[in-house]
Amino acid sequence: MKKTRYLFLIIALVLSGITAGVYSQSLESIKVAQKGETKRATSGNPDNNNDNWKFKPGETREIGRLTGPGEITHIWMTPSSENIRYPSALVLRIYWDGADVPSVETPLGDFFAAGNGMRAEIYSMPVKVSSFGRAYNCYWPMPFKKEARITLTNESKQYDAGCYFMIDWVRYASVPEEGVMYFHARYHQDYNPVYGEFYTVFDVKGNGHYVGTVLSSDNRTGHWYGEGDDIWFIDGEKRPSLYGTGLEDYFNEAWNMRVHSSLYTGCTIYEPRISDARITAYRWHIPDPVIFHKSLKFQLERTGFLVDSLGEVITSHGRRPDYWSSVSYWYQDTIAEPWCEFPEYEKRLFPEVFYHLPHIAKSIKHSEGVELRLNPYNRATYLKPWLQVINNTIGSWIEIPFMIDEKGKYSVSLGQLLRADNGIWKVYIDGKVINEAGESHIPGGYDLETVRAIPVGEVNKTLDFYNIYQKDEHEDYIYGQRHEVKIGMFDFEPGEHAIRLVCVGSNPLTANPENGNRRYNLTADVLSLRKFPEKGLEEWMERAVKDSARQKE
Repeated sequence: MKKTRYLFLIIALVLSGITAGVYSQSLESIKVAQKGETKRATSGNPDNNNDNWKFKPGETREIGRLTGPGEITHIWMTPSSENIRYPSALVLRIYWDGADVPSVETPLGDFFAAGNGMRAEIYSMPVKVSSFGRAYNCYWPMPFKKEARITLTNESKQYDAGCYFMIDWVRYASVPEEGVMYFHARYHQDYNPVYGEFYTVFDVKGNGHYVGTVLSSDNRTGHWYGEGDDIWFIDGEKRPSLYGTGLEDYFNEAWNMRVHSSLYTGCTIYEPRISDARITAYRWHIPDPVIFHKSLKFQLERTGFLVDSLGEVITSHGRRPDYWSSVSYWYQDTIAEPWCEFPEYEKRLFPEVFYHLPHIAKSIKHSEGVELRLNPYNRATYLKPWLQVINNTIGSWIEIPFMIDEKGKYSVSLGQLLRADNGIWKVYIDGKVINEAGESHIPGGYDLETVRAIPVGEVNKTLDFYNIYQKDEHEDYIYGQRHEVKIGMFDFEPGEHAIRLVCVGSNPLTANPENGNRRYNLTADVLSLRKFPEKGLEEWMERAVKDSARQKE
């Protein structure tokens, strides 16, 4: 009995220590006198409301030059552009103490845990992104001795961009006695995977500690991509002292991953497990930094499930050809030299053509009785003007034309604007239902075991434009919520094509509160066509099938 009481006492003391530690990092420390002077670099304009800095195509602007010693404590940014992939086109660079090379060099979206030019919300300790992926906040502490120089570049060659920003920092009277560990963040990608080789997340020489990973994948084949282990070589060791059990395990998940966000780990983007699925996950090593004194190399195996042309699993641990990109975060006692080249914007994304529907509204055909209404303002869309299809009849349709210049396989996505008065619309590509025109990617229309062998009647061919999310009632109610949905993968010849949407019903929750009648409208934002990289994929899969057969012998 005494041993039991003693054990409970030990547990209580440990828990109280943990609680005190967390509290001291938040509220308890505030009552202690603070050192330094609070400063801010900002796009704010005291003369008028024009606080949005403009960035022409290819333009770099210095958004902060801070004279130290000091420490950046918070960065807030809200960028915008007609370019729907502006999170990849805008590049953040930070230079410490007069260095010629940046210690932070990464696309803005990837730095804030959303890869592949996409947007997502995140609620973690060092990074918070709200407003449906539009308001970026960073709380990584970034100390410097002499100077911090922050730049933002719009690497798009076609589209202007804008950005509101505030950079909060503290100027100190002298460099802290304990010295300065410089914050680093570096983007890396490998869109030319070599069969059997690992993906390198991080490879740096020096003395420091590793504190975070953002990993993004653009899958080139279907099914689960994450059976690979995390492998860490510390201070030049030949045999890794840290070895993991699987990709989702590294991100503190189990049995696949799900979209969520927490203090230290999360999955911000996860499209259905199909070819061209885009995924982003993050892990912050804040409670468990990986310490190195001479060097650190961090790699991930590129292995997972592979399926054949009929959707049958040929192996659960095959070499996968997915395109991976990442951002590594670490602190080091010196300014580190870049360990990898920074790719230009055109090489960071698949070739893509996209149409802002308000721009092409005059070319959209529609059935009799349908009204195409261009409304002047909607903060959930990219352009603010937005397209609303006013419809009261099942069977009505609209047809959106688009051009293909280069023959190939394309992934087609539609930017829905989900609202309470919208209906359910069936999708056709060039006059065919989507599963007959190509491969359906609409959730509910993809069965991993049979893929293209799904009976026609079992494929989901419709998009529901009713707002099922209701995350922010005020904004959702007035503006709707933007949602990028993958329609499918299709082979296109050069020339004009069309996507037709036919109203087939509505969600019961669309009922008009005045008369109980269901509503059948449609609101959408952008049509996107991304060219899928097929080069070398067939040979890769043939090799994987042969390797799998040999392993079973």
